[in-house]
Amino acid sequence: MNRGHWLLIVALLGGAAIWVGIAAAGGRREAWDSGIYFTIGIPLTCVLAFVLGIVEPARSWRWGVVPFAGQFLAMLVTQGVGNLLPLGMIVFAMLSIPAVITARIGAAVGKRRAL
Repeated sequence: MNRGHWLLIVALLGGAAIWVGIAAAGGRREAWDSGIYFTIGIPLTCVLAFVLGIVEPARSWRWGVVPFAGQFLAMLVTQGVGNLLPLGMIVFAMLSIPAVITARIGAAVGKRRAL
């Protein structure tokens, strides 16, 4: 496996860990049912995307999307497939927008640092 594959695994597992950790800390079944998801979980996900953007600037948008895919998978594993699954997918896509922007900023920093 090359470095890109390892970073994808880190992004996926990092997102899942944030989801599970916030759900446990907030005492909720789903992380976004807790207020700390939006005050701590989303910013942590953006920090993860920023760091991954610095480390691997190529196609940096994926570092904003993959952690939320990990959160989505963690939700599916812990809650199962529900009748609001399509709505959940849309919400995760919308929540990934700030992380994608943050990853792009990280990529710009990473490219500048490489010069």
